[in-house]
Amino acid sequence: MKFKKLNESTELYSGIFWIKDLENIYNNEDLCFLIPSDSYGNVDTTLDLNAKSGLTYNHERVWNNLPKTLTDGKSFDYYPRGRVQINHGTAIIYLNPNINTEKVQEFIKNTYHLIPYNGINKIRFISDGSEHYKCYLDV
Repeated sequence: MKFKKLNESTELYSGIFWIKDLENIYNNEDLCFLIPSDSYGNVDTTLDLNAKSGLTYNHERVWNNLPKTLTDGKSFDYYPRGRVQINHGTAIIYLNPNINTEKVQEFIKNTYHLIPYNGINKIRFISDGSEHYKCYLDV
């Protein structure tokens, strides 16, 4: 399975992520799976986008294909996670409430290149406390 990873371009991205290291936030770059997107939300469908819609990644399917050096042998829902979606110039980031901090927000904005130059005029961080984003911090 081939996943798009962070590069040095100013291209806009959507995709999924996990946050394992809250102290050294940029240690989480290997857990960000980036999908080249435009500001309307159109994505590069030549990637192996494994969600049912075919337009994004599925957390569990991606996690199950990662090496244990990244997963620590934990299940996909152990660490807090989230998703970046883009729609008509708005970036919407759904994430576990435990990681909805200023430091994580800056990391996500920088990693996914959520900037006006790329057509992003609004960013919404939504703390999703539903079962879908539960993790070990919610015990």
